[in-house]
Amino acid sequence: MKVIVLTADANTLIYHRGDLIREMAESGCEVVTSAAEDYPHVRQFMSELGGRHEAIRMVRSRVNLIRDRETWLDMFRLFRRERPEALFAYTIKSVLYGCPIARLAGVPKVYALLPGLGFTFVKQTTLKGKLLQGISKLLHRFALKRADVIFMQNEDDRRLFNELKLLPAGVPVHVTAGSGVNIEEFPHVPLAKDVSVERVGALRFVLVSRLLLSKGVAVFAEAARQVKKEFPEAEFHLVGPFDPNPNRVEESTVDGWVKERLITHHGMVRDVAGILKDMHVFVLPTWYREGVPHATLEALSMGRVVITTNSVGAKECVRLTGQGEAQREADEALMEGENGFLTRTQDVDAVAEAMRRCLRDRKALITMGAASRGLAEEVFDVRIVNDIILRAMELRGTVPERVKPALRAQTLTTPLPHGS
Repeated sequence: MKVIVLTADANTLIYHRGDLIREMAESGCEVVTSAAEDYPHVRQFMSELGGRHEAIRMVRSRVNLIRDRETWLDMFRLFRRERPEALFAYTIKSVLYGCPIARLAGVPKVYALLPGLGFTFVKQTTLKGKLLQGISKLLHRFALKRADVIFMQNEDDRRLFNELKLLPAGVPVHVTAGSGVNIEEFPHVPLAKDVSVERVGALRFVLVSRLLLSKGVAVFAEAARQVKKEFPEAEFHLVGPFDPNPNRVEESTVDGWVKERLITHHGMVRDVAGILKDMHVFVLPTWYREGVPHATLEALSMGRVVITTNSVGAKECVRLTGQGEAQREADEALMEGENGFLTRTQDVDAVAEAMRRCLRDRKALITMGAASRGLAEEVFDVRIVNDIILRAMELRGTVPERVKPALRAQTLTTPLPHGS
């Protein structure tokens, strides 16, 4: 069986879907990947698996039905030339264009994965925003009708799409726990063994993300400014590339934080595990409509305490205590979790207070870090996520013993009646 894996960002083929592609190849598939970039490390990765990578013309930061004609043409030519038995498309643009073009090109099976809905499906207040959202809904409805199976990464997204009547009747919808994380490549590094945890106020906080305002980068910096007044030895690290998105954080802004000695900026880092092992608390104050943030899963796997927001996709990464659930019901700004904290979105004070609690209670910090690793093993192990996808694609018939206990806890659904 030949499968084309189509995405907008070539780097995610390794860092988000590398384990899935590897398992596809191990199941006997010939895998061809395609994205906008033609990176040598992606070509090498695919070559080692006996597959290939084919670049196409695609601008991943926007959807423009007039300017994207070259993308349509390249996709159609790719599908006709390769004649795959199946297309596995993920990221919004790849799904919106890939599904209908694959059908037009005669691809027998089409699988669509929506990893996160971003800004498109948040409440719009401007006329332009409402118009763009309306067009996006039409495109999603049209594209998803051409899919044989749909994958989504959290139950909130599935529920929203059902309410908006974007899920075609009779098409199975599977909800996975994000992209999953390889718990062996991101091994547990217990905080109990870190001697610096014993130093009062000497914790290291890190945010790993594209540098977007909606990912909470500025919130992280402002919370750091508050915390450093009380705990001057605390360190704040920012990992991630600058982004062309209009929602980006400007380089000059980050340079200012660095000159102020507020944060350390590491830029784009491929060895994220190498960074995380030296950190104590992972922070992502996002209000972007996430699938499930991959970097947060990596932090969970390595046993890092997590501070993130009570927003779609992000909230799955903190398991609230009973008190935390009551705090969420009461709409409080800060919610306590077994492995960290959830905060209200765009609330600098709440993020800063969560950081202070980590700094003040080192014993609780160690317990929460261990709970993060437990959550990764129980829910987010990539083998669990991949097994759901491969079984839906009929590339695996039975559930391996190694994932059976955890798999029973996963959500595997079909569309509910509209309006439910």
